Amino acid sequence: MNSQILNFFDYLEKVINNVILTDILISIFILALVLISGKIFNLILRLILKPLFKKTQTKLDDLIINVLIKFDNRAFWVIGLYFSSNYFMNQVESEKRLKKILSPETYNFLVGASVIFYDILFIAVVSLCVFLLSKLFNISMDYYADKKEIKKETSTLYDFIPLLRKVVLIILITIGILIILNHFKVNVSGLIVSLGVGSLAIALAAQETLANMIAGFVILIDRPFREGDRIKLPTGEVGDIYKIGMRSTKILDFDNNLIIVPNSILVKSTIQNMTYPDYVSRVFVDVEVSFASDINKAKQILIDIAKAHPLNLKSFEPLVYLIDFKSNGVLMRLIARTDDYRNVYQIQSDMREEILRRFKGNNIEIPYSQVVIHNKGN
Repeated sequence: MNSQILNFFDYLEKVINNVILTDILISIFILALVLISGKIFNLILRLILKPLFKKTQTKLDDLIINVLIKFDNRAFWVIGLYFSSNYFMNQVESEKRLKKILSPETYNFLVGASVIFYDILFIAVVSLCVFLLSKLFNISMDYYADKKEIKKETSTLYDFIPLLRKVVLIILITIGILIILNHFKVNVSGLIVSLGVGSLAIALAAQETLANMIAGFVILIDRPFREGDRIKLPTGEVGDIYKIGMRSTKILDFDNNLIIVPNSILVKSTIQNMTYPDYVSRVFVDVEVSFASDINKAKQILIDIAKAHPLNLKSFEPLVYLIDFKSNGVLMRLIARTDDYRNVYQIQSDMREEILRRFKGNNIEIPYSQVVIHNKGN
């Protein structure tokens, strides 16, 4: 195949009998060939791949196809000019007959112009690749955000998406610049070493900040808790997640105080999430009953109190356990459930009030510690 093409080029040169014109015509032929290939590729995308990908469940492939369809016309023009200019430049530099035909000034100008035009197109091809990869990454992030229903008003991960886009764009631009510098015979090894040393210095200087940022990103991906969840910290504080930030997580406690915890500490700690996987929460009330009281009657009263409460979860049957013997009586625990963890303290308060009233009306004694003092006279 290559020999046939070379024979065709030789034949074309004999027919035209002009070296420069032959090289120009062959360069135009290469450009036309690339553009025709681009049209064929575009037709394949539109008529075959696009209808095929519409049948898939995901929409990501449809978005990628639409970008490629809009992008391929410009891309193939740049690629075609790049290959044609590359051919013309190589021919001009290797064609010895041109030096005899043209004056030294004209020949040097032709060689210099072709090299400059080729270098410009090389930069354009690299920039095109960087832009295309960045566009595809942004589409993937938008698709992920839509799929996970990540919105600015409801999710902190929304704030990380622009940051991630910028980081990826910077990485792609850096790679593109290194490729361009390498094309111009610039030694990039020293630059890479300098970037590595600089990155190491920045990482060491901002070690804690970077650790917190990475931990925040891990929290948003792993999602051990979400904004609005009620958690219990290892130190004993209980509060609702107010905001998951890049450096720290803010927790609003019951006194309306904001507890700010670095993300790196949260990642390494054991956190109790009271609202995951759902808002259903246990409600328990401990009450002590004297030994002289009717235990079975006390148990039934506790069950009736739990069942009668409007916030009690009806699908769960309340339970009463005798969990310990005390010095003045037995300790009983009433266990119920509610469909919202925010109702726990209100239910406990209501039940304790009702227990006092019902126990008093049914002669069930709640014992209290008594101290007897014996006064020994002289």
